[in-house]
Amino acid sequence: MTLAFPALNAPLLTPVSAFFYHTTMTLPGLPLREQLSPGQGARALLLGGDDAMAAALRREGFRVDRHALDTGPLANLAGVPFTPPVVDWPFPDASYDVVVLLDELALTVREEEALAEAARVLRPGGLLLLRVPATGRLAWLDGFNAYRYLHETTGRGSWLDDVAGVGWRRHYPRADLEALLRPHFRVQELRASGIGLADAVRLGLLIVWRWGLQSKRADRFTRRFPEAIARWEGRWAPGGRGYWHVALAERRGGEGGEGG
Repeated sequence: MTLAFPALNAPLLTPVSAFFYHTTMTLPGLPLREQLSPGQGARALLLGGDDAMAAALRREGFRVDRHALDTGPLANLAGVPFTPPVVDWPFPDASYDVVVLLDELALTVREEEALAEAARVLRPGGLLLLRVPATGRLAWLDGFNAYRYLHETTGRGSWLDDVAGVGWRRHYPRADLEALLRPHFRVQELRASGIGLADAVRLGLLIVWRWGLQSKRADRFTRRFPEAIARWEGRWAPGGRGYWHVALAERRGGEGGEGG
């Protein structure tokens, strides 16, 4: 199935961001993917997603680097050696044309700092493609949060490292997401995506392995399989509503993305 989205308003585009709007690109399961068509030598930084997403970017001509946000806690947990979350990304200023940040923003305690770093490593006019869980009727499907509730009410199973910092994974109202992006980015498009199936699958796997069998042997599969489901379901948004918000945002001008 191919989705066609209207072109963005041309007067809003800087020469760098306009660089990406000429041909269609295929990123499985991501709305707004058409807006990331690269020119020769374009560089992309991928946070979250999986190997299939990285491969899709490379097929379209991007030089791709990978990174992950630190999702650790801000305070010491009983019996756990404490290291403060790492905020700085190990990349030079203005070194990427695109940052693709999938789902991890909702898991880090340093969300504002993460977006500031995304702006720092982007060239002026560079683009951020961001996916975060949305508030709404589908939010109850969140596999991390539903599993934590089950774990805490039954005393069975083990704590998930993914939510060690935030505890409960965030879900964002549209207005809050726009306000969070505003200091460093101009939001060009914001769309709904998905029906919550990937997280329902995550919850089922966690119940079987972490809660039922009390085993971590399937942790890798529990992470990878929902990512595959997300690529498949991301094209759906019944009635314009969805499990995720997907935002396309242009880095503002000035140092660190401020201004303009």
